Amino acid sequence: MRATVLAYGCEGRELDILKTVCARLGLRARRVVPAEYGRPVGAFFGLANAGERAASAGDIPGRMLVLAGLTDRQREALLTALRTARAGDSLKAVLTEYNASWTGPVLYAALAEEHGRMSAPR
Repeated sequence: MRATVLAYGCEGRELDILKTVCARLGLRARRVVPAEYGRPVGAFFGLANAGERAASAGDIPGRMLVLAGLTDRQREALLTALRTARAGDSLKAVLTEYNASWTGPVLYAALAEEHGRMSAPR
């Protein structure tokens, strides 16, 4: 699997920055358009049934990056470069066997919930 970053909800400046950063690091950046939100995340990598669709794709109210096939070093370099370039906030996930069957909106909701728990005052 080629090291790839899926970009949900990314457009304009943020998408341009992501593509530039990925190109410099030898990574593939792929924008996921709203019509594809119903596809399982793993389907973009041949890990889930590409024909499978959710009954309703749903929406993604923010930006999300899904990282697949990156080494630890590539992942750290990507995150550092995005921070340095001020690419904007986005939720981030690493593709796993567990989340490969989830659609973009399902993964986004899980990440948003987890982010909310981690950011909540204690």
